[in-house]
This record gives sequence, structure tokens and C-alpha cells, in this order.
Amino acid sequence: MNRIRLLALCATVMITGCMPKMTIEDMKAMQPQRPGELDKLDAFVGDWEFEGEMKFEFLDEPIKTSGSSSTRWAGDNWYLIGDVVFDMGELGTMHGHETWTYDTHTKKYRQTWTDSMGSSGYGEAYYNEKTDTWHMKATSYMAFGKSTMNGHVKFLDA
Repeated sequence: MNRIRLLALCATVMITGCMPKMTIEDMKAMQPQRPGELDKLDAFVGDWEFEGEMKFEFLDEPIKTSGSSSTRWAGDNWYLIGDVVFDMGELGTMHGHETWTYDTHTKKYRQTWTDSMGSSGYGEAYYNEKTDTWHMKATSYMAFGKSTMNGHVKFLDA
């Protein structure tokens, strides 16, 4: 019990000890404006169907996949939420949840992923205006181990 009190005290000191004294008006004035880069994520909003294959190093043959996703704006249009359903062939159906946002400090788009196969992951992306292409990389942790993904997305029409 003393350990919990000590942790709570340390957390309180860290929260209150590092922040300058300010008013609500000060805090409101410091709130950032929504970055225009978020508007590029509009391309992903909507209902989608897809098919493809997943390659695992430890399997001889790729797994054919298909599925659907529904992506929408949330948080006053500061981030996307996507709900995905994958048909993973003999592995069954996987349900996933992803988020996308823009990190103004690194100038990259950030992604998170969680699914019903016990995976969780994170990634980043950037948009290349000249080629009209999204470039992505992600790392996930799952029951089978660590997985990395590199890829790109190019929308062929509006």
C-alpha cells in the first residue's frame, strides 16, 4: 500500500511540478489549430473492400485475404478511426481497429492497430505529392512474434 501512495505522490509531483502556473484563458490560447495536413487523410474515409495476400516468413505459402473496412473522422476531425474485417482463410476472421492522425512535430502521419488475433502495432506514413502516393511502414506484435510491414498506397481514382 505504501508503494502505491509513493507512486501516486511521484505522479502528482511530476504533473504539478513541471507545469507553469496558468489560467484557463492561457490554456485556450495555447491549444493548437488543426493542421491542414489532416485533410489529406480524407482519401481514406469511407467504406472499402479489398483482397490480397499476406506473406509470413515461417509459412511456405502466402495466405489469401479479403475483407472490408469502414473509416471515419473522429475527435472533431483530428483523427481517423477504421474498423476492419479480414477473412484470413483457414485462420478465420480477424477484426481490427486502426487510428490515423498527423504528428506536427515529426511531420509524419501516425497509425495504431489492434486486432482480434492479439496483435497490436504502430506505424508511420508520409504522402508524396509528386507521385500522389502514400508510403507506410509499421511494426506489430502478435502471438507469432514481431511483424514489420512496408508498403505504399496509390488511389487510382477519386
